[in-house]
Amino acid sequence: MELKNVRVKKRFLTCRTCETEFFGYSEASGEDADKLFECDDCGAIFSLARGQSVDDHIKGIYCPDCDAPLEESLVEKTSAGICPMCEDRDYYGTGEAEETELETYRL
Repeated sequence: MELKNVRVKKRFLTCRTCETEFFGYSEASGEDADKLFECDDCGAIFSLARGQSVDDHIKGIYCPDCDAPLEESLVEKTSAGICPMCEDRDYYGTGEAEETELETYRL
């Protein structure tokens, strides 16, 4: 699986559990923006071009970070992020979102 930089919106997040601040990402706007997915087991971020079926790209494929089968662990996300301290996914956004490039695993 190759790594690819995709255009996303980056936003400062705060974990509701431990109050740690970290960055989270959401899909950039526009027809050429990629869809984002996250491994539910480890939080690795994946991308796929709009208009493609995710099912065609994940059969028999495992997460390169944690070896979980993507058919069972991949979740489409409009926003992705996991607290680096407590690994919770309960957070709230603070500040303005800015467009940036994010390295993702390309499906």
